Formats: sequence, C-alpha cells, structure tokens
Amino acid sequence: MVKIKSKTLERNVQTKVLNHLGLVAGMNKEIGIGSLIDSQIPSESPDKILSTGTAIEALILNGLGYVNKRLYLVSHFFKNKPVDKLLGVSYLNPEHLNDDALGRALDAVYAYGVSELYTLISGATINLLSEQYGLSIQSGHLDNTSFHLHGKEKSLDLADGQVLEITYGNSKDHRPDLVQIGLQLICEHHSRIPLMMKVLSGNQEEGKSYGNFVEQHVEQLQQDYGVKTMVVDSKLYNQKNLALLEDNKSLVWLTRVPHTIKAVKEALTLIDQAQFRPLEGYEDYTYQTICNTYGEVKQRWFILYSHKKQERDLEQFCRRVQKQKLKEHKAYKKLSKQEFDDADKAMQAAQLFCKKLKYNNLECIEVLKKHYYQGVGKPKKGQPPKKTVYRIEANLVLDQNVLEVEKSRLGYFILATNELEQAKMSAAKALTDYKNQSSTERGFRFLKDPNIVASSLFVQKPQRMMAMVMIMTLCLLVYSALEFKTRFLLKQQDLTFDNQIGKPVQNPSMKWIFESFEGIHVLYQYNQMPLVLNLEPQHKLILDLLGPSYWHFYT
Repeated sequence: MVKIKSKTLERNVQTKVLNHLGLVAGMNKEIGIGSLIDSQIPSESPDKILSTGTAIEALILNGLGYVNKRLYLVSHFFKNKPVDKLLGVSYLNPEHLNDDALGRALDAVYAYGVSELYTLISGATINLLSEQYGLSIQSGHLDNTSFHLHGKEKSLDLADGQVLEITYGNSKDHRPDLVQIGLQLICEHHSRIPLMMKVLSGNQEEGKSYGNFVEQHVEQLQQDYGVKTMVVDSKLYNQKNLALLEDNKSLVWLTRVPHTIKAVKEALTLIDQAQFRPLEGYEDYTYQTICNTYGEVKQRWFILYSHKKQERDLEQFCRRVQKQKLKEHKAYKKLSKQEFDDADKAMQAAQLFCKKLKYNNLECIEVLKKHYYQGVGKPKKGQPPKKTVYRIEANLVLDQNVLEVEKSRLGYFILATNELEQAKMSAAKALTDYKNQSSTERGFRFLKDPNIVASSLFVQKPQRMMAMVMIMTLCLLVYSALEFKTRFLLKQQDLTFDNQIGKPVQNPSMKWIFESFEGIHVLYQYNQMPLVLNLEPQHKLILDLLGPSYWHFYT
C-alpha cells in the first residue's frame, strides 16, 4: 500500500469555486467588454500583465460575486476562484489583481471618460441583444439616485469645466451623516439595461440634472439607440425644463405633473367624475384628457383616477393629518403661553397663526387680560398693577372644509405629454410607459444591494469613485443582459426553469439562477484536465440554452 503525504496531495489536487461566475464571464466575453476596453485604452507598457479590459472584467466578476469585497480585497476574492478560466489569461493569478493594479485601471478609465466608455459598452450590448435576441427599444426611462461614501468632502474639476462635488445632500440611502455621490441612468425597460450613465455631484438638484441631460444627450439617445419616448419622474416638470424639451420637438416626453402646481389643484377641484371613462386594459382606472399650455408648451394632460390608489392615499393622508395635528397643537401651546403688550397685538398673532395652519383652525378666540403686581401675595384693594399683559385662548380643531377638499383630490394623478395625437399616445399607453419607470428603480435597488461591490464606496480618490460607479453600472448591465437573454430563449424554445418555490416559469430572476449554481467547483489534478464538479440537470438546461461559449467555462 502506497502512502501519499498530505502536502503532496494538496499540491497535486485542489478545487476552485466556480458557482455562477462562469455565466458572468460568458456574458462579459459575448459582449466583448474586455477587448472593447483594451481597444480604446491600450496598454502603455509592453510587459504589463493586467490589461485595463481584464481588470474591469475582474471587477465585474467581483461585483456580481455577492461577497461585497472592497477594492483592496479583490485579490482575496479570486484566491479560491479559477482565475485563468474566468478571465481567459493562462498566466494570470490572484496576486496580479492587487489594489495597485486595479487602481491604475480605474485611473485609466477616468482618463478616457467614464460616461463615454460606458456608452460604447452599452451600445455594443444593445446591438447584440437587438440583432440576436429580439430587443426593441421604444422608450428610455431617466432617473437619479445617490450612494454614500466613507470619507470627507471633496471636489474634482472635470474636463468639461464642471465641478464634481462629493458632499452632503438629500440622502436616498438614509445616511445623512455621510457624504455622497450621485448617479443618473436612462434605462431601456424591457431589459432594464442602462443605456447611458452619468456621475453627479452629491448635492445635485434632480430637476436641474434632468434639464442638463435633455440639453446634452437627447440627440445622441435618439440617433444611437432609436429612443422615441423619454419617461421621467415629476421633478422634470418645471417651466425651464419644458422650454428645453420644446427646443427638441422630435422627442416625445412623458412625465407626472407635481400636485404642488397651482394648475393641478385647480384642475382637480373642477373634476366631474361623470366625464371620466374606463381605461382600456386597466380595470381599476378611469380617466379624462384635457389640453394644457403650462410653461407656454402645448401638451395633453391625462387625469387618472384609481380606487385602489384612493384607498392608499387616504391611509397616508390620515397619517399626515395626525402628524400635522400634533405639530400644530404643540405650536398652539407655545402661542397660548406667549404674552403681548396689548390686545390688538395678541389678536394679530392669533390671526397670523391661523394662516399658517394646514389642517386645523382656531375657534372661539379670546384675548385674556392678566395683571402683574408689585410684591408677593394678594394685591391690596385699589393697588395699580405693575404690568398688564394679554394672552390668547382658543380651541384648536380640525378644519373639516379643508379636509374635505383634500380628500376629494385623493386617488387622482396627472400624466403630461407633448404628443398631441391620440392615435400615437393614448391614456392607456401613457400609463403603461409611466409604470415602466420602475425598471430604472429596480436597477437602483440592485445597485444598492449590500452584496454588490461598492454599494457603499470606500475608494478615496474622486477619479476612482467615478470609475467605480461606472463598474457598478456595468455590473447591472451584465446582469440585465443575462436575464433578458435567458428569459428570451426560455420563451423562444418553450422551456421552463423552476423558481424558488419549485414552480416552472419562463421568467426566472437571474439572481435566483445565480443562487441555483452555488456549489459548482473545478477540480484540478496533476497532469490531468480540470474537472467541473456538481453540475446538475438544471445547470445543464441553462448552459444548453445560453450556448457553447458559456459551456466553455463549465467543461
């Protein structure tokens, strides 16, 4: 019997974790991310081991590895991974993926132009999905979000003369204690792929950023991607932005009109439910169409009503009223303790207070007189007061008239578009397009997943922060492209994949598919071909579907 020493066995036999990373690497190669980047940012040094394109592919693999490794820990992430197989470079090992090499790659991406490089990659992705998997782009959905940063306030002068401010702002991560950086995406809703991205200052006002996007990128969006309709949230809707949109009349825009606009309040006050019609394809909705020229721009308003929305709005309204009631009651107690020199000033203060009330009103207002006397104890008969002051006393009650007016507006919202022809933009199409805005919001939720690399950013240089935000967006692009391709092929070939509860579906989430690939390893043995372990029928179904270029990573 031959005894083999354990150290010799360790050298001759080892396993590497593959899991779902072969799928990510397959999409990286199918899009050609690494080669495209290397064609634009060639290596300056002939002996450079890690090219910029390979470094970016490695960061995407790290980002979609669901382990949240920081930049200086990427080499640790790859220690138990088959690096040569995933990145297609035989001489590469985890030590080459150190923070210095990756930092230089991020610097090179910034020097080239973060948005410009991303647009090249997204364009190649859209061409791939359009030509081979039936993707058709009709609308683009524009939205902003922010990411918190662990560091101090910084600023960076950009090439176009703008300044990127890494500073405090309206934190959508609910971390107002940290500085932040913004991200603007315009996504295609079928695939959820971001077509364009832009890094914003942490305190960038959304309405202004939307206007800047319209001014700078709309023409490119139409020519390069064929986007016909741009859908944006209500912060777009102001007179300045509408004027910018009017300058580009070939673009159809759709947005929600803010309820704070006076014209909206007037329109909702004059509503006649008898004139509302059922909305085709939406059982719970009725609508009315009116013409409007807000901001001197001709447009149509779709006033929509939903009973379910009315119920949700009513619950939220009751909570707001209760919260405001407590706030106003506290303010009244403070007013009632205030002393005035004469009765007129006291009454004026009460009237001014009434004007500031939102849902309440003061009733039975009385001005009470109070005397202060010299000394302590009961004043003597006929003793003149040292000082006379006046206080307010009243009943703070809910203003039922105001409440009824506010309740009458619940359940309604208004969508506006510059498409004046009913045949080209019906109320049903407008509502469908607006609901598809959730595709961008789902993308933001994906990017904020704590398992995604840099969901909170730890790099310190502003240039690298911008490049890392682009890497995060590339993670979303690769994930969305994989999901779209898989779902398309499942439907095309009339196949199904079991979801989390074992139900066969044709639209599984890619996150679930990633999880189902957990436990796949590569066995390396001395003088033998690597062997992939633990492949099951469900894995083979997906690999057969995606094709030989994906099987390459699992054989």
